[in-house]
Amino acid sequence: MSSKPPKNLPPVEPAGEPSLRKSGFVAIAGRPNAGKSTILNALLGTELSIVTPKAQTTRERVNGVLTEKEGQIVFIDTPGIHRARDGGINAYMMAEVRSALNMPDLIWYLVDPDSAPKHEEAVLELLVEAKRPVLMLFNKNDLKRNFGQVEALQPEMLKVAAERGINVVESYRLSALKKHGLAPLMKKTWEMLENGPFHFADEDQISDRPTRFFVSEKIREQLFHKLGDEIPYACAISIDKFQEDAKPIRIEATIYVERDSQKGMVIGAGGAKIKEIGTFARKSIETFLDTKVFLGLNVKVLKDWSKDAERLKQLGYDLPKTGKKRTAS
Repeated sequence: MSSKPPKNLPPVEPAGEPSLRKSGFVAIAGRPNAGKSTILNALLGTELSIVTPKAQTTRERVNGVLTEKEGQIVFIDTPGIHRARDGGINAYMMAEVRSALNMPDLIWYLVDPDSAPKHEEAVLELLVEAKRPVLMLFNKNDLKRNFGQVEALQPEMLKVAAERGINVVESYRLSALKKHGLAPLMKKTWEMLENGPFHFADEDQISDRPTRFFVSEKIREQLFHKLGDEIPYACAISIDKFQEDAKPIRIEATIYVERDSQKGMVIGAGGAKIKEIGTFARKSIETFLDTKVFLGLNVKVLKDWSKDAERLKQLGYDLPKTGKKRTAS
């Protein structure tokens, strides 16, 4: 994907000649709703990862590529870390996190001011396993009510991390939403990365994901905005047709749900809800692609897809091998 968004950070002095520019991977990790996708979008200047008020919106890791005078960073936006049961979509999400944390040069660990060390156990365990240097980021610092909470939480979290042997190099207070405090964080990040070849030769490229993936995510984003608390988690998107040579671009997609009752809720009385979802999703896709599109949506039932390994694979979520026999549904 090649679209050069505007940059939102103050310029930093160049690190050297092009042959000596920095290069590396930075994983963005934390609990659900800590602000991981928000900070990635702020840095890239575009809505690459979907953001909603609901927890666990992100299901798959998303690579965002930032190329500046200093070099190139591949940011890995990960699903929110939580305790996942064996099997199902939650296990897939945690496998995505583990894979992402095994490869980076550096981890940004986002912490919500409303959290506490006991709520961060699942994240801390993965950071211990990862054995990577960490920058601990206390997000949402734009809210006055959070000032006192961070004052108390920051030393607690640093102490707990040190006791577990996690290499926290520095900690920062910032607001991903308001883009406050990002410049010092980026300065330190560039300092910590080594000189090396770029992973993406096209310096305008902002992700390695295909356009179809982002289109499906824009549709899924509207399910979180327009439906109740539970239904969006039971939905998955399949892009059935993507005709780039059509004018406008023609996109047809299927929204899969797990039960007939959910299908009715997504469609709504007289088709009103699916029409609303389609309208907002189309506008979001048009903004992202910077062109007009036709969007057609269909709704189908794929019974218990979020718990069934074969149906998950059909929808693009390939579960890790656990050695356990899957119970047929």
